[in-house]
Amino acid sequence: MKRHLLRGLLASLLVLFTAMMSGPAQAQAAGDGDGDGLDDALEDTLAARHFPWVWFDSGEDSGCTDPATSSNPGTALARVRPHPADPGKIAIMYTILYRQDCGDWFGGGHSGDVEPFALTLAPRADCPNGYGAFALKTTAHQGTAFEHTDERLLGNDCSWGRDAGGSPYVARIYSAENKHGNYASLGSCEDGALGNDHCSESFTRQYAVHNVGEDGARRIDELSGHQFPGEYAWSPVPFSGSLDRGSDAGMIRTKLLSDGLLARGF
Repeated sequence: MKRHLLRGLLASLLVLFTAMMSGPAQAQAAGDGDGDGLDDALEDTLAARHFPWVWFDSGEDSGCTDPATSSNPGTALARVRPHPADPGKIAIMYTILYRQDCGDWFGGGHSGDVEPFALTLAPRADCPNGYGAFALKTTAHQGTAFEHTDERLLGNDCSWGRDAGGSPYVARIYSAENKHGNYASLGSCEDGALGNDHCSESFTRQYAVHNVGEDGARRIDELSGHQFPGEYAWSPVPFSGSLDRGSDAGMIRTKLLSDGLLARGF
């Protein structure tokens, strides 16, 4: 009799536990189209809120920031997911897309340019949406002899971000003149590429940030609706800025999938 009572009690507890858990779990699944455990609407909000101001140098050639202009926002893609080093934090991998690299030094200009940087967000209850900016990592000239990375801890700052209520001089990265390699500081940019990179706070551009989801659950792939006809976020097609296919900047997916580009999660 006692054994039957114990089994009944355990069964009742299991039913109760399942009922308690099913509501939130189903709600998460309904709003988590890319299956990474984060609500898609939260991902979108955090990616847009924490995107920084991108500053350009006065020597930037005319048209080299295209499609971003003084009157037209450029295109930035974001992959948002739990951080692989600490699932309690959120990793955002951004790529800024340009029509072309204008080849400021040693020649090297080419069609299309994909420039990555990354943010880690950490829980903070008093921040809007419950997360602050924990760390920033910029990468310039990836895969070349001039590759350079900057990494900064941001102190779980609630106001770090272009749309987070902070000054344009708080949340910022620097795009090297005509080459677009991203740097976290003016000093590191001026030292970059053996002193051939140049940055300044001469002018900035606005960007529309688009959450592309995950490779296995793509929210965005083909980029015709995002200023780049015939280009792809996830499909293995070299990016050429919708220009000459004979010259490319590699694949966007390579940047999105590279954990080595992520800002620290610890």
